Amino acid sequence: MLVCFSPMRNGVSGEKKDTLKNIEETNEFVINVVSGDIVERMNVTAQNVPGGVDEFDLAGLTKKKSSMVSAYRVGESKVSLECVLHDLHHYGDVPGSGSLVVGRVVAAHIDEAAFDSGRIRTEVLKPIGRMAGQVYTNPLAEMFELERKS
Repeated sequence: MLVCFSPMRNGVSGEKKDTLKNIEETNEFVINVVSGDIVERMNVTAQNVPGGVDEFDLAGLTKKKSSMVSAYRVGESKVSLECVLHDLHHYGDVPGSGSLVVGRVVAAHIDEAAFDSGRIRTEVLKPIGRMAGQVYTNPLAEMFELERKS
């Protein structure tokens, strides 16, 4: 399984943020799905802080050792995907530019309560998605089902 995300450069200086620097240095990362119950603490980790500041401590989140990669995962996350770097593309180096990080999932950690019959139970996971800037989305607010015809 491949996953991707797009970290942006610092909006003022154009410098790479720590997440991207760490991925380039280690070729590994963990994607932790943010649920509604940890969204405020996730927001604390998005602050611009000096290098060397432990964002786990800052946000009051639990560092959990990963099984296949060196990066820690968030203990409170109901879904964590351990990844190795598959591909990386940079799209500029000015403020607001971004990169595309593609990772190959080598291990998945899923809370049993959020998993049933091979599927993630969205109503238990309660995922929060980032749109842009300080805007987030809660897919449960507008969730609906459409039956597929065979």
